[in-house]
Amino acid sequence: MDPERPRAEAFSVIGDRIGHVGTLAEVSAACAPGTPVERTPGAVVLPGLIDTHNHMLSTGIQKRLVDLSACNSIEDMLAAVADFAQRHPDKAWITSGTGWQIDHFPDPRYPTRQELDAVCPDRPVALNRGGHVIVANSRALEIGGVTRDTPDPEGGRVVKGADGEPTGVLFELPAMVLVEHHIPDVSREDRLAALRDVQKLYHAAGLTGVIDPGLTNDDLSIYQELHMAGELSLRTVTMPLAQTADDPDVLMANLKAWGVRTGFGNDRLKLGGIKVFMDGGGSLGTALMREPYPDMRCNCGIQVTHTATFHRIVEFCAQSGWSLGVHAVGGKAIDIVLQVMAEVNERHPIRDLRFHIIHAYLWPSAENIKTAKRLGVSVATQPTMQYNFAPLLVRRFGADAFGKATPIRSWLDGGVKVGGGSDSPVNDYPPLLGIWHAVTRYVDKIDETIGAQEAVSVDEALRMYTRDAAWIAFSEKERGMIRPGLLADWVALSEDPYACEPLRLRDIRVERTVVGGETVYEAA
Repeated sequence: MDPERPRAEAFSVIGDRIGHVGTLAEVSAACAPGTPVERTPGAVVLPGLIDTHNHMLSTGIQKRLVDLSACNSIEDMLAAVADFAQRHPDKAWITSGTGWQIDHFPDPRYPTRQELDAVCPDRPVALNRGGHVIVANSRALEIGGVTRDTPDPEGGRVVKGADGEPTGVLFELPAMVLVEHHIPDVSREDRLAALRDVQKLYHAAGLTGVIDPGLTNDDLSIYQELHMAGELSLRTVTMPLAQTADDPDVLMANLKAWGVRTGFGNDRLKLGGIKVFMDGGGSLGTALMREPYPDMRCNCGIQVTHTATFHRIVEFCAQSGWSLGVHAVGGKAIDIVLQVMAEVNERHPIRDLRFHIIHAYLWPSAENIKTAKRLGVSVATQPTMQYNFAPLLVRRFGADAFGKATPIRSWLDGGVKVGGGSDSPVNDYPPLLGIWHAVTRYVDKIDETIGAQEAVSVDEALRMYTRDAAWIAFSEKERGMIRPGLLADWVALSEDPYACEPLRLRDIRVERTVVGGETVYEAA
């Protein structure tokens, strides 16, 4: 992935760094006599893969909560909740991991509070979907003070039935926190164990680094503790969450109190940009759109962060040296984000701060792409999100319109740097799945190629998970290429992605993963 030397036969490792790159004869001559030689017969070596938007800690914790990811119906969900509650009588709250969907259900809806009451009447239940929805039972709503008289908070929605009573569904953070603030934290010991365990799964998928966005102060301390213990094997760039549901003055005071900023840390654990939510999700009907959803009359989505508050955050970041990553799915949200960044850029140039937009998949305009290029704003995209949500969003918007979503080809052609990722646990984390979909745009659930005009080449897809991902992670001088002096992070694959038939890219096996010269995964 080094443009100065796209392919080589061999490289040496000195300590945790790459020493020499070239032919086997050249590298052998540069090494001391007796240097061990390791061969990877039949395998192709690439730089370690990097996910630019992966909730790694949440993915690990999900394994210790109600796992709804395999549910195919409301009945499956209720059974999973009942089973977990029965097996964990000591749990004060019954809560779920975030990586579950309802779009493929025969009846694609959320369970009602009454249905959850029937399987767990004595304890509060709060099921979190993707960090954008909580489905609660009556006990949880009671604890959160949510009643028929509770108004929709700005940037959120409390769903109510025809009788005016809350159904148990709370959309977006300002509404979710009514219940969420009462949920006890997962124990520190469980979170540390979760982070230890999930790294093994990630290394087996070829990952050597992630950007984990939207973390609390306590989450950051979990990462620090594991790093100090020498147990953080996956290079992590952390992004603290701006709590925009707070009073704006409190929010700004909290941001200013940090004292450090983007770039603090080392090559194993580093502070990235501040994470902000501008809108919700396309599959939820809460992404902020320019026009109403075709199947949801008069609904254009939800603006989670007020424009004035967002302006203050951007101004603060531009003046203080913080980077910024903004969750913006719908076209209107993308418009607002880039307009505010452009306004601030007139007074405080932002190019060197590497602001980036997260998701940006529901129809950014040609003008958006030009503005992003001019400001040096990059995009963290998730091909697996396009793949995962295609069945629902093709029904909602039509195949032609949704084919223009996740326009990676357009971003790249417009000169915008794009990093690849998964948004795990919302979508599956294996990077080869994302590379496969970025290249093929094929969705096997509907047996259709969606938006072939936005497909990219294998080389471009790999760049999104290596060289360009390293740039978004403020680490391009450390990793993302096999080049002398860079960190010895690499992955051995069973086949050459450049020679593989495109539809088989996701079937390539990871044979070995190495971080800093140390093997962290090796296939049996």
